[in-house]
Amino acid sequence: MGFGGFFGGFGPAGFGGGCGHEGQGGFGLGGFGTGGFGGGPGGPGFGKGFGPGFALKRAAVGTAALLLDGPATAEQIVERTTEATGGAFTPPQDIVELAISGLAGCGVVTVSDGVATLTEFGTQLLAWRGVTSGTAHAFLGKAGKFADVIKIRTGLHEVAGLARTIAFTGTDEQKAKLTEVRTNLLAAITEAKKALHGVLAES
Repeated sequence: MGFGGFFGGFGPAGFGGGCGHEGQGGFGLGGFGTGGFGGGPGGPGFGKGFGPGFALKRAAVGTAALLLDGPATAEQIVERTTEATGGAFTPPQDIVELAISGLAGCGVVTVSDGVATLTEFGTQLLAWRGVTSGTAHAFLGKAGKFADVIKIRTGLHEVAGLARTIAFTGTDEQKAKLTEVRTNLLAAITEAKKALHGVLAES
């Protein structure tokens, strides 16, 4: 499964402060909350965020937490995530590499020959927010159980983005295809909602 929507929504508070360069907004590391961690939209992190979305911030949070198990390359972080979630999530390696780079820029990790290691500052930061290897793996294991739900949300978000792009910049042929797909998709969503409401009504 892809990485969209992962590591998000746990912990309303971030670490505060900023470590980005002027004009770049800093590297958002989300917020480590009580009993879990995350980089959801509700929590400020390091500065104002890095990049256009939250995926990288979430990757940074997860990467930092998994480095509590020991130094690792981006590939090994991907493997640890897949294993910890029972195969439900496999983050793209390039996103993890960017996350490691951002963490290094904040002084949370050091990198040597592609291997990232938590610094004393990074370790203290995690400890300050109550994040341990145990709590990280507990969250990842729990997140794996919601893989299908997250997959649906991510897929619908991607479809909406594609539809918006075509609506604003597409050719006449593309817009005609969008109209056809939109009609079928909305009908499918309506039927799915009816079915799920029916299931809830039966319980």
